[in-house]
This record gives sequence, C-alpha cells and structure tokens, in this order.
Amino acid sequence: MKKWVSMMFLLALFVLPMSAYADSASSEDNLTLDEIKAHYEWIFNKYQVNEPFSAEDADFVMKHGKDVGAVFVNKKDDEPHILASGKKSFQGSKDNYAITGYVNYDMATIGKNTWDVYISAWDIAGIKRDITASFGIDCFGVIDVSTGAVGKIYSTTLSQSTQSKASYLDMSKSAGYTGWVISAYYYPKATFDNTTEVTGTFLN
Repeated sequence: MKKWVSMMFLLALFVLPMSAYADSASSEDNLTLDEIKAHYEWIFNKYQVNEPFSAEDADFVMKHGKDVGAVFVNKKDDEPHILASGKKSFQGSKDNYAITGYVNYDMATIGKNTWDVYISAWDIAGIKRDITASFGIDCFGVIDVSTGAVGKIYSTTLSQSTQSKASYLDMSKSAGYTGWVISAYYYPKATFDNTTEVTGTFLN
C-alpha cells in the first residue's frame, strides 16, 4: 500500500504538470519544433537505461513531450492513472523512397505496456534495393520510487531487413514492457542500400 501511495504521489508530481508545460514550452524557450525534437532525442541518446536524468533534462522531457508527439500518461477527474491506448500513423518520403505505417499502443493497464508495429517501405520506381525498416521506442518513467528519480526506463528497436534485394519491405513486429511509463517516444524509419534514410513523420 505504501509503495502504491508513493507511486501515485510521483505521478501527480511529474505527470500532471505536463499539459501545462507543453502549452507554453515553445514560446518560453524560443526554440523551433525541429530544435525541440533534436534536443529531446539528444537527451534520450545521452543516457543509459535506468540512469537518472538531470533535473534540467527531466524538466525538458516533461515540458516538451506533447510538442514532439510523445504518448504520455493522461489524467481523469484530477487523479493520475495510466490511460494511453490507441493508434499513431506515420509516413515519409525522400527522393524515390517512401515509408508508411502505424503503431498500436496499449498502456491502459497499470504497469503493462505493449506495442504492435507495422511498417511498409518501398522504392517508388520499383527498383530492387537492400531495405531495412526499424521502429525505435524510448520510454521515460520512474526509475526509483523512493528517491523520485526519473529517466529512460525502457529502450528497444524493432527492425527487419530484406533477405535479398527487393523493391519493397513489409514489417510487422511487437514489443512489451512491464514498468511505470510516463511517456513513450517513437522513431520510425527505413534505410535503402545502407545509404539513404527515410524518417516517418506522425500524422496524429
């Protein structure tokens, strides 16, 4: 019971202010959306899993989660709880290459998180290539309930490559994690002939 109360306190402390921060973040810091996204991703690359974020980095991640499209814990009736499930679609193109897909995410059960990912990547001209599709997942959450430390608690990349040159690749993979996630950030992309990278941009 004590552990549950501590968790609810942490969620109230770290999660509930997020919506208020997100609305004012861009004007407050005078950063463009591209700059916000680049710094957001830099922070996650900076730390190992279960390495506590600095106060400054944790504050930035919480402020800008909404700006960069991260899926995070919502609130209902002013009580913090895990309630995040749905579908996010993405697409992207560069030169003669394209990517599209979606992730079905379910973080609606406290402590249990699952992701089902589908990606289609192809050469628009139908030329056969070496194609690799990947989908990265970084989760920000509570590392230590007793100290209130937060950081990257889960990180994985789902990927698939063509076994031989092909004009398209379809990938369907799943991932799961048990832990106290505050927000989840995604990195969809495809690489063609190990030279050209196409990043997926979320539509919702």
